[in-house]
Amino acid sequence: MKRFLFGMLLAVIGLAFSSFCFAWAVIHPWNYNGIDGLLGSFLGTGTLPPFLAGTAILLVGVLICGLEAYHRK
Repeated sequence: MKRFLFGMLLAVIGLAFSSFCFAWAVIHPWNYNGIDGLLGSFLGTGTLPPFLAGTAILLVGVLICGLEAYHRK
């Protein structure tokens, strides 16, 4: 049960962090060396590495929750 809660905590933190980075990139449109759209906004505002890190943390948390939910004893 403790590992499941740890996974949930990781998933919530990753979701909050990646959501903040996504919202920041969407609110501040940017053209980065001719790259438009969401990727240009991520690159221009400098939120691409934090967004990828937050998404990775979210996926690890979901993976831990999934493994603990379907773990056979």
